[in-house]
Amino acid sequence: MGTTLAAIIAGIAGQRQVRAEHRHWRRQLRRDAYAAFTVKADEVYEALRGVKAELARPGHDLDGLRGALDETRRLVRGDLVDAQTAVELEGPEELARMAGELTKSLSACVAAIQARIIGREGSDALGANESHRIRRFLNHASNKREPSP
Repeated sequence: MGTTLAAIIAGIAGQRQVRAEHRHWRRQLRRDAYAAFTVKADEVYEALRGVKAELARPGHDLDGLRGALDETRRLVRGDLVDAQTAVELEGPEELARMAGELTKSLSACVAAIQARIIGREGSDALGANESHRIRRFLNHASNKREPSP
């Protein structure tokens, strides 16, 4: 009887240990997925800030900007979306939603900047309204980067 009781207790303790290790493993997967997403989102954001700063500079190189913007778009559609997918798979739902909103915001920012430089000549100055609109997109993306309280 004592041996049977000891075996049952050991079995229950083993199951608790396995569940605790599984929870720890899941938390680590979630943390890694969100960390990877954050790194990619920051890369996109910084690239967009660089493009915006270059656009505001007189005598900017539009061909170079178009190349940088194309690379940023590829980063959004490739690495950032892949990282977002990992967050969506690992959860939790709130982080997946935030990742989706940030990806949409950064993608919209890329599209807005691209719309502003299509058809421009190499040294066209960026108008105040255009600059303000791009800054609004960047600010929106920046706000999405920060978790809500």
